[in-house]
Amino acid sequence: MTVLYSSRQARLKDLPGLSQSGTIARELYRYVADLDLLVCGPQYWFYYGVDGNPDTRFTLEVALPVQGKIPTALLPYFKQIPAFRCLSSRYEGPWEGIGQRYEQMMQYIKENQLKLSGIYAESFLHIDIDHPDNHITEIQIGLC
Repeated sequence: MTVLYSSRQARLKDLPGLSQSGTIARELYRYVADLDLLVCGPQYWFYYGVDGNPDTRFTLEVALPVQGKIPTALLPYFKQIPAFRCLSSRYEGPWEGIGQRYEQMMQYIKENQLKLSGIYAESFLHIDIDHPDNHITEIQIGLC
C-alpha cells in the first residue's frame, strides 16, 4: 500500500499524549486534502525498535494509505508498505488497556513457537476520543 507518513522518535509513555491530541494525523489529513489525494484506509501506527519498556526510544511512523498522483517533490513523505505476515487481534476499548491484549498475543506467539519479524502496527478502525470505550483498534504483530 502507498502511504503518506510522518516519522518521529517516541517512547511508549509518550503515546497517550500523541494519540489524544491527534496532531500527527491532522497534519497528514491536511496534506492529503492539499494534494487532492484519496485516503483509502484507516490510519496506521508502526512501531520500530519497541521493546515494551515505557522509557525506551523507538521510531514511530504514523501513516495514511492514499491513492492519487504523488508529487515527486514530496517523495520522501511517501512510501510503499509491503504486505507482511502477522498475528492480528481486534481490540475494542480505551487504549490504556491495550497492553493486556499485547501480552495475550505475545503469550500465544511463545506457546506456538512463532518467530517475530520486528514489525508492530496498529490500525485505528474507529477513534472516539470523547467515548474511548468505542475505540476499535486492530493490532498486528509481524511474524517471520
